[in-house]
Amino acid sequence: YQRRVHGVPGLEIKGYMTRMGEMEIDRSRFDWDAIEQNDFWIPDAGAVQDWEDYLQGLRKAHDSVGAVVEVVARGVPAGIGAPVYGKLDTELAAAMMSINAVKGVEIGEGMNAACLKGSENADEIFMGNDGAPVYSSNHAGGILGGISTGQDVVVRFAVKPTSSILTPRKSIRKDGTATEVITKGRHDPCVGIRAVPVAEAMMACVILDHLLLHRGQIGENQGLIG
Repeated sequence: YQRRVHGVPGLEIKGYMTRMGEMEIDRSRFDWDAIEQNDFWIPDAGAVQDWEDYLQGLRKAHDSVGAVVEVVARGVPAGIGAPVYGKLDTELAAAMMSINAVKGVEIGEGMNAACLKGSENADEIFMGNDGAPVYSSNHAGGILGGISTGQDVVVRFAVKPTSSILTPRKSIRKDGTATEVITKGRHDPCVGIRAVPVAEAMMACVILDHLLLHRGQIGENQGLIG
């Protein structure tokens, strides 16, 4: 992890790409240290050349491609958020959706939760030897009922392929007549790459807001778990 948030000990935020069109990371090869060592922010140094070749092929074909970006916040204290109006996951989703070209957001297991049974999706809780809760898994993405659990907060979003491409696309003029649109100039074939540091900043803004709200509402009066 590299993105430590100043003034909040233990809070670390890291974003990376998990998919770019047909290219997808192999999570069995996940390496946190590799993320900042390549232009794609991917956690697998061995896959960088394949991703580069794929993107250059799209550039030469005058086309673009979408992406999936994942952001993880580690060290988020349990208890921030709210059960209804100020839910932590609601505000994280809104923040990520406000990033240009984002078309969908997931928290934790996300859409894949629809494929699971309740017994599979439930994150079982045990009391650890140090008196702190220990979870069997993190399908919830660090948020339950709108409130942080103390686990890693995991947010994932899809970025659409940019429409600014040299390949002609049909459209209409103001008067309804047909035309073709060709966007010339310098354009990124995958804007998802640029979205990674933006997503880290958005995650930080939301979590810091909730930490300040929590301090104002609760102060030091926390329970044994929170």
